[in-house]
Amino acid sequence: MRAMTRKTLATFACVVTTTSALAQGTVKFANFVRYFSSPPVVDAPFFDEQGNRIQGSNYIAQIFVWMTNDGFVPAGDSVPFVTNGYFLGGTVALPGGPGGAPAWVQVRAWQVVGGHSFEEAALAGAWTGLSEILFLPYTGNPYSPGVPTAPVDLTGLHYPGKPLLLKQPQSKTIGVGVQLTVSVIPSTGVAASYQWFQQPSDRPDGLIVGATNAAYTTPPLSTNATYWVSISNSAGSVLSDKATVTVVPAAPRLALEQVAGLPLLTLDGPMGITYRIEYSTNLNATNWTSLVELSLSATPFIFSDSGWSNSPARFYRAIAP
Repeated sequence: MRAMTRKTLATFACVVTTTSALAQGTVKFANFVRYFSSPPVVDAPFFDEQGNRIQGSNYIAQIFVWMTNDGFVPAGDSVPFVTNGYFLGGTVALPGGPGGAPAWVQVRAWQVVGGHSFEEAALAGAWTGLSEILFLPYTGNPYSPGVPTAPVDLTGLHYPGKPLLLKQPQSKTIGVGVQLTVSVIPSTGVAASYQWFQQPSDRPDGLIVGATNAAYTTPPLSTNATYWVSISNSAGSVLSDKATVTVVPAAPRLALEQVAGLPLLTLDGPMGITYRIEYSTNLNATNWTSLVELSLSATPFIFSDSGWSNSPARFYRAIAP
């Protein structure tokens, strides 16, 4: 008999990648492009709150691109302003999208003294500015098979954009009678105006007359309130998040002394709040007896317990709602 041999057949698969699959869309990062035409293809100078065009290496600009899961993220390096409100940043590859794909982009600028990033500068109180959000129907693709496409211009770029809030007003909990300052940190680039609102309010629109700065200090509060602000510049307006201020009663202070054979109690706490005074003959008791409920008309408030003589000892406590 002849020996039988078994052959094993192997199947191989491979995936071929090309540079075009990995290529990113490109843009020409400049806010002035003429191309021998009049008017220019792009002409969007940046200027400050006084209307002066910014220039010099102490101001830098960077392009940001919208990413579905991350919002706007920086692309490429930041570049200085050359002169008269303009920057020239060469070609920038946008992360996240293949060459030729559309993109939402925004240009942001800031003072170098404020920090290494746009957010750092804004939070540090340095000048920051931003363009309107620009939709690019397609981007350049230098690796396109056939005829590569050049970086696209930022045609339609406009400055300034609507204010951008870097820090929203924060919700807090305070005691009765405490004042609170609520504030925002925006980036507007140009002159901006503020208007704070609150609810509840004696006005249907909630507007707080005279509250027209980036920060607002409340009067002493006795009830919960909600605050927000509208920020406007020449490009439009935005509303901040709402901050809720929760007011909790301050812990009352109860003192005891004996005068003319009677226990004399002194209650010190915010007026307008109803307190319940309780007593017990055992300090460790779980159930205390209600003695009286008081709404202070003055503070401190003094009163006596005439029924104490029927007990060998009494302990007292004050409870706020």
